[in-house]
Amino acid sequence: MRDSARDLEWGSSPRAQDDDDDPGSGDEDVLTSLGASYRAWRAYNREKRAHEYTKSKFVEIIRRESALAKQLAPVGGSAQGIERTLMKQEDLESAMVTMKRKYGVAVAKLVVCDELAHLLDALRAKYQEQSDRLREAEAAEVHWKAQYQQVLSELVSSNQEMELLSGELRKVKKTAVLVMGRQYAQYDAVNGALSSFPHLSRCHPSEGKKRSYSNVETA
Repeated sequence: MRDSARDLEWGSSPRAQDDDDDPGSGDEDVLTSLGASYRAWRAYNREKRAHEYTKSKFVEIIRRESALAKQLAPVGGSAQGIERTLMKQEDLESAMVTMKRKYGVAVAKLVVCDELAHLLDALRAKYQEQSDRLREAEAAEVHWKAQYQQVLSELVSSNQEMELLSGELRKVKKTAVLVMGRQYAQYDAVNGALSSFPHLSRCHPSEGKKRSYSNVETA
C-alpha cells in the first residue's frame, strides 16, 4: 500500500512505464496519466483524512470507555453491573417523580387541612360567642321571670287590697246612706214640728239638711 501511495504521489505506475516503452506514446498520454494520478492522489488524501478522523474518534471512544470503566469499577465494571446500575437509576428517577407527585398531593391536602382548621377555629369562636350570648339571654330570662313573679305577686296583693278597700268603701257607703236616711227622717220630723211655730220657720232647716246631705253624698 505504501508503494502504491508512493507511486501515486510521484505520478508513476507500472502501466505508465509500459506505456512509455510503447512506440507512439505522446504528450496526450502523459497528460492523461498525470490527471489520473492527481485524481487518485486526491482520493487517497480524502481516504487518509477520513482514516485519521475515524482513528481519532476511535481513540476518543476508547478513552471514554476507559474513564467509564474506572468510574464503574466500584460496581463491578461488568456490562450486567452497568445495566443493573442504569436500571436502578431509572427506578430511582421514577420513584423520585412518584414521590414528587405524592408530595404535591400531600402539600395540597395540607393546605386544605389548614384552611379547614382556620374555618373550624372561626366556627368555634362564633359558637363560643353564640353560647355566651345564649347564656346571657338565659340569665336575663331568669331575671325577668323573677321580676315578673315578683310584680305578679305584688299585683295580686294590690288586687286583694283593692277588693278589701272596695268592700270597705261599699260598707261605708251603705252606712252613710243609712245615716243620711235617718238624718233626713229626723229633719223631716223637725221640719214638721217647726212648721207649727211660725216664728221659727225662718231658719229654713230643710235647706241646711239638703246641703248636709249633698255634702255627704259627694264625699
